[in-house]
Amino acid sequence: MQDTKNNKSVVIDSHCHLDFNTLTDDLPGVLSRAKSEGVSKMLTIGTNFREITQTISLSERFEEIFFAAGIHPNQPFENLKFKNEDLLEICKHQKMIGIGETGLDFHYSLHSKKEQIYSLIQHIEVAREANLPVIIHARNADKEIGKVLYEQYQRSSFSCVMHCFSSSSYLAEEAIELGFYLSMSGIVTFKNSQNLRDIFSKVPLDKILVETDSPYLAPAPHRGKSNEPAFVSFVAKKGAEILRVDENVFRSQTTENFYSLFKKAI
Repeated sequence: MQDTKNNKSVVIDSHCHLDFNTLTDDLPGVLSRAKSEGVSKMLTIGTNFREITQTISLSERFEEIFFAAGIHPNQPFENLKFKNEDLLEICKHQKMIGIGETGLDFHYSLHSKKEQIYSLIQHIEVAREANLPVIIHARNADKEIGKVLYEQYQRSSFSCVMHCFSSSSYLAEEAIELGFYLSMSGIVTFKNSQNLRDIFSKVPLDKILVETDSPYLAPAPHRGKSNEPAFVSFVAKKGAEILRVDENVFRSQTTENFYSLFKKAI
């Protein structure tokens, strides 16, 4: 699909947080700038599904916005406990297309390690039952998260994306071997991220998504500023360089990958 205004293929921001004040305070502008960059769809992520009202409202107000819901691993450990049926109830919403973000973060939340692992497994269980992909956050927990994902996949398969991937080549290889996707963020544009660029250079193009994780991680040349979905175009431009393909080819393939993973979005 071509964006006629800038003569570029459309692209999808597969992970953002549109309910954060830095974005909601200027939402018409955010959506307009995204459209001008050929961003056709956005997936906004709820980090605590018990407080998902605003996120759901955004998806209902704007045709280009889908949402996902879960419990972020950096939530207080008491928030990580939930009943599967409560999250499954939200999965019935037409524009709820993914489970998460969930995962393991042993950088900020090492104290809740056991609760995070249990919560991640619960999210995977819900994802299987709802037939939705899991959206994984991983930080300083590569071996542990690789073990959980492998063991759970052997028990019963599920689909998955490693969101804002910036982990080791080990975890990248583990994820790809299971048929999962890796999502590329603005981190690949940072000067000190050559190792990450090297990892992505070996990832099959049909297993890559692009995202902003806005309002965080603005890509160069906007690093240090508030991020927004329009800036996913900078990620796609760098991704095309890394994979050594035409930018429109990269944008088109990552868009196709998004719909292959998030089948409910079609």
